[in-house]
Amino acid sequence: MTPADAPLRAWLPYFLGVSAAWGASFLFISIALRTFAPTQVAFGRVLFGAITLIALVVITRNVPRLTWSKVGAVAVVAAFMSGIPLVLIPAAQQHISSILASLLNATTPLWTALFVALLIPAERVTRAQLTGLVIGALGIAILLGAWRVADFPVLGAALMLGATACYGIGSTLSRLLLSRVQDSPAALSSMQITVSALLLAPFALAAPTPEPGSLALNSVSLWAIVALGVTGTSFAYVWFWKVVKVAGATTASSVTYVVPVVATFLGIVVLGEKLAWYEVAGAVVVFAGVWLAQRKPKARPEAMPELKGSAA
Repeated sequence: MTPADAPLRAWLPYFLGVSAAWGASFLFISIALRTFAPTQVAFGRVLFGAITLIALVVITRNVPRLTWSKVGAVAVVAAFMSGIPLVLIPAAQQHISSILASLLNATTPLWTALFVALLIPAERVTRAQLTGLVIGALGIAILLGAWRVADFPVLGAALMLGATACYGIGSTLSRLLLSRVQDSPAALSSMQITVSALLLAPFALAAPTPEPGSLALNSVSLWAIVALGVTGTSFAYVWFWKVVKVAGATTASSVTYVVPVVATFLGIVVLGEKLAWYEVAGAVVVFAGVWLAQRKPKARPEAMPELKGSAA
């Protein structure tokens, strides 16, 4: 059975789960930031994500075989996929709304297309992809309301775009460094998130002490971090690859368009945020650019070991 023939019931529940988990990540980050520093939010989510993924690979008897070369390659990818960006995103959300953060996060495929073109010359860039990059850049300017000089969110936007650029670099490096790794997506994800936890631990410990009660069992901020780790940083990875396997990479990549919708809904309903008209217009232009940038000149074998970053 080809991906085109796969029934909806075989992949739609996983697709919706990924969309909900990654879309809700921006809400959980906003809640966690009430009492925790950005580095602590990042460390907490990868810590709980690592615990969940390790338990999963142990239960399924899918524990990866470790070598120094494999760990080194995963560490490089992890730094850009679930290390640096997971600090930059909560740092950005200290200055911009969760809605704007989610919309800017949707630019990740634009960065991936750009860095693939720069770092993997063998993958020919088409005119449509180049056009998509230009349109995407225009969409970002509209999304941010670049003409509103007085209240232009420079710092928040820079931090968020830095995070998505890291995702683009990490995704490209995963093709270069992990193309021959034979471990399953769950095993690779468990290695990536565990290494990220080790990388982020010193920075989390160096941050100011969280507010009193932050680590109590009734702490809303703590449970937000737990939710970030268990859903968006562990199960969402597994669900995403199930969609890739059953419905194909094209269908799976369309989650890019759904995550901001979920995040925007939660931002308005739960956090009371406002959605500006130019954010909607800019998002439409960005999505058009993403669609063009993701178009391939011809079908090529899918390399499974390309690790995907959390949507948030």
